[in-house]
Amino acid sequence: MKENRKEMNVAIQCPWCGQVSEIAVNIEDYFEYESGELVQRAFPYLSPYERETLINGCCEECARKMDEEEKDFDDFDDCDYEVGFDPYLGCFSDDC
Repeated sequence: MKENRKEMNVAIQCPWCGQVSEIAVNIEDYFEYESGELVQRAFPYLSPYERETLINGCCEECARKMDEEEKDFDDFDDCDYEVGFDPYLGCFSDDC
């Protein structure tokens, strides 16, 4: 397990709300991540929301809101009407 030495703060502005999040990380781990290491391997000591912020810039509050909205969309799974691209027909399902 990697040592949890948080030596550097990474400031990231959320593209949705504009809030700036600061995430404390180990410098060596940050350079590993920037060189292509998977975020969960580079920062096993960060929370999933902190890692997601490093990936896409979304702050924890906006990520939690999106998670809740995604749960609302799960209600549509039982719906008979689906819109999506059908690669076999070469069109969207509502246009075929």
